[in-house]
Amino acid sequence: MKLLKGIFVVLTLVLLLYMVWPTGPQDISDFSELPNSTTSDLPGDTWQTPNIAAYFSENYRGFVIPYYINDYKSFTNFPIDPLRLNYPPEYAFSAIKDQTHATYLEEITYPLRDSVFISGLEPFDEETKEPRYDGAHMLPFDGEKYETKTILRFYPSPLWARVGVWLGITLSFAMLWVMTKKIIFEK
Repeated sequence: MKLLKGIFVVLTLVLLLYMVWPTGPQDISDFSELPNSTTSDLPGDTWQTPNIAAYFSENYRGFVIPYYINDYKSFTNFPIDPLRLNYPPEYAFSAIKDQTHATYLEEITYPLRDSVFISGLEPFDEETKEPRYDGAHMLPFDGEKYETKTILRFYPSPLWARVGVWLGITLSFAMLWVMTKKIIFEK
């Protein structure tokens, strides 16, 4: 029993350390700009939506996602890569902003900490340059035409929320342990 309690205490302290680790991005401006891109200043791509950044470029998903995984990982100094979650592009309406047109949507996150959603609009196939959908066209911006548009939206989590979640997890496991102990050992 004492061994299990010791393991529980150690694991909860490790989880707390992970959740309050002081490094990490604080704002969307902490992330690097997409290389060889033009920053969008269209309505909704700047101050109108909090923690958002948008870029017009020729960079496709195969470059964008690994680039931002490395960028995000560089803030935390964790020995593991962040979790990469793939969503249907229709979810960009709620994850990024209303009226976001996308051909892909991914989330990069360290669970129980912050998340960054990356939405991309790629009207043409990267290899064949064939249109992906009817009405596909180059993306005009600032007198130029671009093949892709990438939008990032960062969702930071305040320290108090992370500590609250840790406390909830710890109390839940402690209560489950007490109930399990009563059921198994006190028959």
